[in-house]
Amino acid sequence: MKINIEEEKQKKNYFYKLSRFPAYEIMLEGLLASAGAHQSRFIEKLKKNKKLISHQFRVLKVAFSVILLFLSSLPIISYLEIAERLNQGTISLNTIFFISSFMLGIFFGMITLYMLLFGMPSTSSFMSGNAFKWLQTLPFSKKNLKKIGFMTLFRSFDIPLIILTAGFPIIMLIGTQDVLIFLISLLVSFINVVFSFSILVIIGEKLSYLFSESKGKSKKANIVRTITMLGYFIITFSMIFLIQWSFNVIDELFEIFATSEPSMTLNIILSLIPFLFAPAYLISLSSFPNQVPIGLLLSTLIGFTLFILLTLVLFKKAQGAVRSAISTEIKTEQIKIEKKDVQVDIKSVSPIKAYLRKDLVSTTRDITSFMYIFFPIFYPLILVLTLQGSIIGEVSSVEGILLLWSIILGVFLFIPIMLVTGFLNLEESGSSTVASLPVIPREQVKAKLILMLSIQGCSLILLSIVLTFLLNSFLVILLLIVALPIAWTFLLFVFEMKIVLFGKMKYKYIIEELNKEHKIAKWILMILSEAGLYFIILIAGVLLISVFGITIAMLLLLLLGVIGLSCLIYVFTKMFPKVEKMSEYETGGLLRNKPILGVVVLTFLYFIFGFLAALAESPLLFFNILTTNNYITLLFIDFFFQFGFLAILWLFVIPKGMKLPEMSDSFKDYSKKIHLSTIKPIGKNILLGVGSFTIFGIIVFFGAILLGNYVFDPSILFGNPNPSGAGLAGLGWFLFIIMLIPGIWEEIAFRGVAIPMLIKKYRVRTSLIISSVIFGFAHTFNIIAYILIGLDPLSILFYVGSQVIYATLLGFAFGYMYIKTKSLLPSIILHFLIDSVGQILLNTIIDDIFLEGIFLVFFLGLIPAMLIILMVKLVVKSDRNLNSLENF
Repeated sequence: MKINIEEEKQKKNYFYKLSRFPAYEIMLEGLLASAGAHQSRFIEKLKKNKKLISHQFRVLKVAFSVILLFLSSLPIISYLEIAERLNQGTISLNTIFFISSFMLGIFFGMITLYMLLFGMPSTSSFMSGNAFKWLQTLPFSKKNLKKIGFMTLFRSFDIPLIILTAGFPIIMLIGTQDVLIFLISLLVSFINVVFSFSILVIIGEKLSYLFSESKGKSKKANIVRTITMLGYFIITFSMIFLIQWSFNVIDELFEIFATSEPSMTLNIILSLIPFLFAPAYLISLSSFPNQVPIGLLLSTLIGFTLFILLTLVLFKKAQGAVRSAISTEIKTEQIKIEKKDVQVDIKSVSPIKAYLRKDLVSTTRDITSFMYIFFPIFYPLILVLTLQGSIIGEVSSVEGILLLWSIILGVFLFIPIMLVTGFLNLEESGSSTVASLPVIPREQVKAKLILMLSIQGCSLILLSIVLTFLLNSFLVILLLIVALPIAWTFLLFVFEMKIVLFGKMKYKYIIEELNKEHKIAKWILMILSEAGLYFIILIAGVLLISVFGITIAMLLLLLLGVIGLSCLIYVFTKMFPKVEKMSEYETGGLLRNKPILGVVVLTFLYFIFGFLAALAESPLLFFNILTTNNYITLLFIDFFFQFGFLAILWLFVIPKGMKLPEMSDSFKDYSKKIHLSTIKPIGKNILLGVGSFTIFGIIVFFGAILLGNYVFDPSILFGNPNPSGAGLAGLGWFLFIIMLIPGIWEEIAFRGVAIPMLIKKYRVRTSLIISSVIFGFAHTFNIIAYILIGLDPLSILFYVGSQVIYATLLGFAFGYMYIKTKSLLPSIILHFLIDSVGQILLNTIIDDIFLEGIFLVFFLGLIPAMLIILMVKLVVKSDRNLNSLENF
């Protein structure tokens, strides 16, 4: 007899050890199903790490157990809160029974939901029976096979089930120190675990059918599968709010029932409900065994008995489902097939519709892919509801509108990353049959863009409805309408960056990840670029709203969004040309082939990198800058950040990354092409720069004397930097350092890079005019500085407009000097001296705005530019005709 018992134990131990293999196989099947479009990537990881499955197996069980332990704190927190109120004598017995049972019911419901959420992938894989097909080929009896199957299922949830059964009663025992409550909690916990586990098995059987590769391929099955996954995600995100709400609701319930307690009839009716409430009332009544009304006790026992019976029925059904999954048999039968003529109608659809259908069907095949549709739609809603304490308030003030504007833009900052990651990764090798077909990238990308833009639009509509009701203001709709083109700009920007960085070939762009090297660095670049674009638009919105008011600012922001979206659509048409133009297309040459667009893009990059430098140094603002020494240190740090970021842009990003002004392999070729390394004859070039500034200084000084009151103040150039000084006048001798930034980098940008790009397509004189005009309009960015110092809109318009005009005229002179000398050195010297030493000549007071305009346009721009051009023409005798220059 003892020998038989020992043999039986050895068999059970053997079966339990053997169950490890089907358990890992179930885990693998569940991970592959959840990987969806990323299966190939997961398999690559599995090949590199043989213990990946076992590690995932243990990590998931531990994570599940920790969450269940955390949830078990809800009942004891509720119990302690109720005990405190009871000691104060402020609540009745009926209220105690209702609130404690209500909170316990929420706890039992969350346990069941979390069991479904965490256990569904592995359970549905288990119920498919695939993991036991190889076991059926081994010499095991059906009885032993079923034992292995039940042990496999238990092994998948052993730690969570044990913690779920024992954790709640033990926590209640520690918190209440009441043995009766512990015993009843243990009984209730065991039955509730069996109930939840049975529900998990039954639903898992249904889902295993829906997500089977060989079943459910009809349109009806696709709809059911989609609805199922939608419900799965709704439950997932509902749990977040349910947990947050459950920890705060108890105080609200006490306030509600402070004046009118719940009736005994309500308690009796709720206690008769088998699931959730009957076991909850049984534990609540055990807290006051001597004060329980007979009617409530009887109804609770009836409800709990019904709960036990319901659990038994579900457990039997779950047992049958497990048996059928373990012992699947292949049935064969002969079927006579009659030959019939079948008429087949072939309907042709456009490629875009076909791609749309393919992507939609692919995203409903697994939970991971479906997440890329569901999450971008509901994520903004979840975020806004989470932050509603910060959002809900007065939106009629400028501060409230700015806060709402920043939150709306911030919400739509993350969606492009989700959409682009999900929909472009559908084309990974092994996950899409389209990857190896001769597809037309333009049509393929159009379908994905239509789908992604539609999802983002739905997200915006849903968010606008919710925010309108939360804030009770139609201003929200206006803000969201303005945000739509900007949000689509974010999406297109990230989408095109992803394709350029990962899918660039010599003659076309593809949406598959071809260039996977430096993947992390590329994604960091994409995220930082989008964040930089977000801050630029946010600052523009803040400035426009604060200066022009809500209405005009909204119109200007809408226009800004439309312009940005239009530019990116244009870039899209160039990246993905039509079929008839693909034979002539070559990637990477858009900015070189469209030099005006290229120079405009370079102008914006100049501003963006300056802004990024300011962001990088922003933590230094926390330093004390009131003393002179600290202020000078801060100025030097600011200079090094600005100079360094622009050096990265013009010495690395432009030549190496963007291949401008032309394809070059080395820095030597780049510096030679932009004439940065051409300095000889050095003496003549230096004298030309200094002499041109002398002409500029004489004309400006003469205009200042003639039209206004000139004040000579040498401290502007030689005084110590003072933070209390007005504008550039407070920099003192630091002007000679800070003005190296525009003196060097603006000349490299608008003369060194821009003019060689333009000359490839236009005549020299035309190129000179275009570069000068763009250089002038680049100074419109100074509007930000004027707004920050508090100038009125008309004054801002006057000074910015005047600066655009005289900068254009001087830019023409700089460009002429650059072309004639074929060197950047003289124009850099002239530009630097005007920006630094020239400040002492601008210390002029002109009361009449008309005379001030004449001074700025003529004496600061037109006359000096003409005389500088004349001097260069006389000194540099290279070519008489400007347009005759070749091989510049």
